[in-house]
Amino acid sequence: MGKKHFQFSEFYYLYFWGNHREALFKEDKNYQEFLDLYKKYVSPISDLYAYCLLPTHSHLILRIKDYVDIGCYYFDGQMIWKQINTFFSSYIHWNNKNSNGMPKIFGSKYLGRNLASIESLYKLIPYIHQNPENHGIVSDYKFWPYSSYHTYFKRDRRSFLARILFSDDQLYNTIMAMHGKTIKLEEWNYYQKEMVS
Repeated sequence: MGKKHFQFSEFYYLYFWGNHREALFKEDKNYQEFLDLYKKYVSPISDLYAYCLLPTHSHLILRIKDYVDIGCYYFDGQMIWKQINTFFSSYIHWNNKNSNGMPKIFGSKYLGRNLASIESLYKLIPYIHQNPENHGIVSDYKFWPYSSYHTYFKRDRRSFLARILFSDDQLYNTIMAMHGKTIKLEEWNYYQKEMVS
């Protein structure tokens, strides 16, 4: 992803994976560390709308904060890119330092795409929540513990997800209604070109 792609006030879908599809998350503590590092490095510059962490890859949907909120610290998209890149690099470093004899991650990649419309947000959030089921990791995505679905279901305003998700009834109800529709990978591949720029 080019540095120029990050802009203030825009939604982004980030997809992160290890080289050669190496496992990113080998133990429960790995998932928690990933989220803790997100809070440290990315929460100050963005609002998180959804996440789903799977053994070999992760999905994040976030909105970069407005310039008026962070512009005095982050002047342009390149500085935002560096901050997000630091987050991913920090996790790889932590994982390799705490691997306890397990295979280390020798590199990682991530893809970032700007969401072209609010409709894409409505469809993408259920899609990433359903990912563990679509990949055959669990029989029902609602039971996968490492996603933001549980926060949505409980409508937990104390979470670190974007506050507007639970204060805006129309937004919340629309997203939850979309969870009733199974969005398969093939369907997502079909319409993502129109939804994501």
